[in-house]
Amino acid sequence: MKKAVAVLGIGTVLAVVVGAVPRAVESATPVSETIKASIRDYNECVVGTGELTYLGQHEITSSLPLVIEKLLVREGDIVEVGDTVATIDRDSSAALIESLGQVSALAISATNLSTAVALLPEKITSDCSGRVISAANSGQAVQSGYSVATVAQTEELAVTAAISELDIADIAVGQSVRFYLAAYPDEVFFGKVSAISQAARNQYNGAVLETVVDVTVTPDAPDERLKSGLSAEVEIQLSEPRSICVLPYSAIAQDDTGEYVYVYENDKAVRRDVFTGAEFADGTEIKKGVSANDVIFQNPQEIADRNYIRVS
Repeated sequence: MKKAVAVLGIGTVLAVVVGAVPRAVESATPVSETIKASIRDYNECVVGTGELTYLGQHEITSSLPLVIEKLLVREGDIVEVGDTVATIDRDSSAALIESLGQVSALAISATNLSTAVALLPEKITSDCSGRVISAANSGQAVQSGYSVATVAQTEELAVTAAISELDIADIAVGQSVRFYLAAYPDEVFFGKVSAISQAARNQYNGAVLETVVDVTVTPDAPDERLKSGLSAEVEIQLSEPRSICVLPYSAIAQDDTGEYVYVYENDKAVRRDVFTGAEFADGTEIKKGVSANDVIFQNPQEIADRNYIRVS
């Protein structure tokens, strides 16, 4: 059954007597659907992205571009400081440097090709102790500053997540975290903030350069599914869960006085100002102005332009 009702703006009754609406006019009056606010549990959080790494994970690198002649370690090997990780093909490395047409700024006094070639090491040695978790291949070309081998100095995995500088003031060690792995999209993992970097850094988010601070999240429990290098999304919890009212964006309009909705009240469409909060993909929190029991009209901007509507 559809019923024609009057539309009320702020303090102005455009029409009040439903029974006075002629039948022909009523049948031509557009129909407006109604909804109620949904109730959901919500707790404020800060989000970020990163990856799983070992605590104390270290990259063994070279200050010059080079070509590996033979890799002497494999994944899982234990290395000590000074152990040889790889031997260098000096001729191929010299050709690589020449083809690049420039010398790494990390090559200290290398100002020309011959000086750079003279600085090429015969081997790469480990500058830390730990377990090899990844390594380049024999015959592979490695750019300056890139990893020849990665060594885990502990067996403890953690998520290193980049958090926007705009949110970092809200982050503290000990906060609870939910994190999600692309490898297991339907699973939720739990942890806590265990460290916050003392320095910010820049990174690109698409084409936008942003300033971020790295935050370390330690999982609450070991899990064989957690592996170094897996990408992760984190939600750092800032508050305890609370119940909130959520309306779809289609039920909310805005003008010079602020945001508003139309409520079905005493057989009339009554405008009511609202204050919104947290935003979601399917709607926004209503902090003030609407309760869970209120019946709300969809498409409030269309309603505001009419004297009468029909309620489905």
